[in-house]
Amino acid sequence: MISLFLSSVIAVAGLQATINAPRSAFVACLRDASGKAESQKIAVDAYQGFLDTACSAQAASLKSALVAFDVKNGIKRATAESDAQAQIDDYHAMSKEKYESKMGG
Repeated sequence: MISLFLSSVIAVAGLQATINAPRSAFVACLRDASGKAESQKIAVDAYQGFLDTACSAQAASLKSALVAFDVKNGIKRATAESDAQAQIDDYHAMSKEKYESKMGG
């Protein structure tokens, strides 16, 4: 019984680890894009589009990992996709807020 519990804990930890790499890559991309936008003096209202272009591959990778994790844990695909997109949108919103405060916008 204990070994079954431990194996399920290890499996969940392994699945979560598959999310960490795409999440780290996405966050790093957002950070790099923010620096580039600042040096290029991208307007605050154009920043979201700049992020979308700069980090689309990393966002797609993170979304795929999040959806796969949720579906594997019994969440319906539509719900998993919606939740994953909400997480990505939150990261974008946080990045935009930081950028606005830096640029005084």
